[in-house]
Amino acid sequence: MRKEYPQLNSDHEIKEELTEMGIDVFEPQSTSEKHLARLFEDFSQFVLHSERDKCLEIMEDDLNNSGMSVGELQGGSQLYSIYRVSFPSDDDSYDGQADSNNAAIKLLNYYNQQHGLSSKTSLTMGKIKQYMLGMCDRRSRERNCRRYTSLGNVMFILQLGGPTHGQVRHIDNMVPNLQICLYMSSECPSTVVYAMDDGNGLPVTNATTLIDFWERQGKVVPEILKELLILHGDTKLKSKHTKYLGWSTINLQLLCFGKLYQPVAYQLGLQTVPGTTLLAGGNEIHAGPPTKHSRMFAFAIGVPDTNDQNADDRLHDDDIGKNDGEVQYSPVLFHIDFCCLIFSMLDHEYRASNKEDSVREAKRFLVEVLVELIRDYPMDEYLLQIDQEREDVRTWLDSILSRVAEELLVDGLVAEAVQSDRILYTPDLIKRPPKKMKKKPIQR
Repeated sequence: MRKEYPQLNSDHEIKEELTEMGIDVFEPQSTSEKHLARLFEDFSQFVLHSERDKCLEIMEDDLNNSGMSVGELQGGSQLYSIYRVSFPSDDDSYDGQADSNNAAIKLLNYYNQQHGLSSKTSLTMGKIKQYMLGMCDRRSRERNCRRYTSLGNVMFILQLGGPTHGQVRHIDNMVPNLQICLYMSSECPSTVVYAMDDGNGLPVTNATTLIDFWERQGKVVPEILKELLILHGDTKLKSKHTKYLGWSTINLQLLCFGKLYQPVAYQLGLQTVPGTTLLAGGNEIHAGPPTKHSRMFAFAIGVPDTNDQNADDRLHDDDIGKNDGEVQYSPVLFHIDFCCLIFSMLDHEYRASNKEDSVREAKRFLVEVLVELIRDYPMDEYLLQIDQEREDVRTWLDSILSRVAEELLVDGLVAEAVQSDRILYTPDLIKRPPKKMKKKPIQR
């Protein structure tokens, strides 16, 4: 079981706090919504229990034969995987009843073949999407906010059995889109949302607030690091530094993911009934919950209507439909990439000066922050989420995790990372050994 954080005392308090955070939890109200909720429950029962083996075969066949619609998510266990089963994205009107090689459509077709193809008893991709959009409309009415008129990245997320550990908390890059979770199975634990502790200060959203946060924690932030972050918070990174990470600027990354540095005040989660829909605006910190049994829900992003907006909305209009949640970070993985960026920037900015000791001090500070984040939530699954080509940092992180698990000191590994020109650097910047020159043949 993963680490758990403080919780509120009642569902009422949890829903109030979620609402305050801009997150809605809607249960089915109308006759048509309640009818669809029963279909969702029947379908999840069919997939998770009554036809479990056949449905697992459909997913595994796609997964093992490069079908491209099935993948696995972090948070499962050795015995029980968490599957993501994506819908086709090229035809929004597709009703899910024609033949298709897509695994999500195959699951729906198989269910409908067993339950009849009438308009009342069949379940289609179109019905699922319309239900989600109806919940988006309810949110727009109740909050008097912009409308979300289309969906993207639609998928089923399910596990066939339990227990599972649950996911590490993370942020999906979503703004200005809406995160939608439609819970389908009975007694389905909701996504866990985390309320963060601002520590009587501003949340971390840029370089200045990150420095302020560290100092409010009692940390002594090296001057050279403060200078670099403030001076280059808005520097375009791809033109001067690594292109590997795909980061635009430090401040834009912190605007999206900076809250990951903050400690958790409490975690918010509910037991849901079929048809319950969670809608979260912005980049909230969340995680799949630890579970004891099978679980199934549908996920999508709600894409806003570009003709229905206010001045605040326009800030992110270039990202409409693009930020689909596929880019995500947990605290540890975000700070690893942050270190890789800052290490290279320190080397670049101060290589011609006599500040080697100050640069080393800044690097040590960043590595010690990384160790703190690892100790807060140590898990071996981090290793699976780092690209194979980043062998040096994976090996080092594996060693850190082993020593943390055994409650051993990590000072030597900290020093190794500070001194290394490979561990906390991206693959495009790692200094490769020069190739040996081939001897030219002697001319005779």
